[in-house]
Amino acid sequence: MWDKRSLLEQMKTIGPGNAEYDTRDPKSFFRNFLVVDDYRNALDPDTMLILGGRGVGKSALFHFLNLPGGPAGLLQTLRHPVPIAWERACWIRGYGRVEQDRSFPAPEVLQSEVDEADALWWRAFWIGLLIKCVLRDSTSELKEFVRHRIADGWRVGLESSLPKVTEWFPHIRGNMEFANDILDELDAYLAETDQWLFITYDELDRLVPNYHGLFAPIRELLAFWLDRWRRWRRIRPKIFLRSDLFSMDKLRFPDASKFSGHQVRLNWTPNWLYQLFIKRLANLEPPMHDYVVRIEGLIKGEDNRLGYLPTQDEGLYKAFIDGMIGPFMGANARKGITFRWIPNHLMDAGGQIAPRPFIKLFAFAAERELKSFDAKALLEERLLRPINIQGALMQASQDRIAELLEEYPWVSALPSAFRDVEVPAPEERLIVALKQAQWSETEPPPSSDPRGVIESLIQLGILERRLDGRLNAPEIYLHGFGMKRRGGVKRPHS
Repeated sequence: MWDKRSLLEQMKTIGPGNAEYDTRDPKSFFRNFLVVDDYRNALDPDTMLILGGRGVGKSALFHFLNLPGGPAGLLQTLRHPVPIAWERACWIRGYGRVEQDRSFPAPEVLQSEVDEADALWWRAFWIGLLIKCVLRDSTSELKEFVRHRIADGWRVGLESSLPKVTEWFPHIRGNMEFANDILDELDAYLAETDQWLFITYDELDRLVPNYHGLFAPIRELLAFWLDRWRRWRRIRPKIFLRSDLFSMDKLRFPDASKFSGHQVRLNWTPNWLYQLFIKRLANLEPPMHDYVVRIEGLIKGEDNRLGYLPTQDEGLYKAFIDGMIGPFMGANARKGITFRWIPNHLMDAGGQIAPRPFIKLFAFAAERELKSFDAKALLEERLLRPINIQGALMQASQDRIAELLEEYPWVSALPSAFRDVEVPAPEERLIVALKQAQWSETEPPPSSDPRGVIESLIQLGILERRLDGRLNAPEIYLHGFGMKRRGGVKRPHS
């Protein structure tokens, strides 16, 4: 009945699964995006900080909020959003690039200032950049309000489409009081006219090329908004930040605890991940759409912007996965219940699962199935065999390591150091391995002490310390590092 080769060809296309890829086509981006309940808290005006690890969807939500119609689509789907005048809210980027975007200073430009810049320098930078972004991206009403309050000598640099800091920074640094007055007056005007201005920040880990140079500008950005929180009523930030960059021992931000009531962490449940996967399949063309809706009730409706919307019924997700792969990862339940096996093997050491590797697992499995396609081996309505899910897990692990390297280049020394280490292992075994690691001089590890490196890996969810003191690595990192586990997943042949 089903053209299974065509279905697999479609499934492998969902693989990219990241905001940078999807936003090239806003229509597809909206249809691939899943609105989850936690986003209600992220939209709350009292929430300043949205935290999460690599691949949890911070950039996707950032882009969603900054695309035309994005906030409205989100609010329409969420249950019980905070009751404010959302139709009179303006969303702009305070920092964070979109495709082929030159709106913000290049990292190399800011890096040249890092060694000399003090807290006041960064405070002036963030204030000036905020004014510049209001002039560039806000509503015509707000642009004119700010423009008429800026001295003629400032205006050219602040209104320039080029990201040259030298054109506007000296004016801000030399006139901090006047710059603050402009923003104070803007906030008062917003309150008087019942409007809101939300400033969104993303990609703060790319402010400067050097990892250790990130903390000073991020620390001052947080300090600035914490101070303005008590001063302004209608200008509010949404700062999307990697969890490790908010680490108190690295950031050294004494007021970090004051964010406790103003932050949310993006954590995905297995049900949300299955919902995302099914949504992406349902919004493909036939035959995949038809294959999805064969499970009655799996799709609950259609939205003009967000496309087909899956149900929240876990039982129907399981029915879909059981039909597509089979209920077990082997002959019986002792080999693993498929519906539980998949998320359990993609969890990091903190029990968190990122959407990106979850989606890529199925795309990789589809590719493997196509390489040795045999329709007779796919019984009934099956599309994927457990052996190819296991093989895809190895690929997802390697892919996850490659993603880590983009933000933590020092991790590149770990695969050769950890190869063939059997976990769980005594801490001393990993200390010996780390002492043999060939670290790059340009990208040193977070600590010169192997124990410090281990603590960083635990914080990132790459390693976990068991109650008996031994260290373990979850499956999502185990295979990418070439580590082993006695009785672990059997490695399929490539």
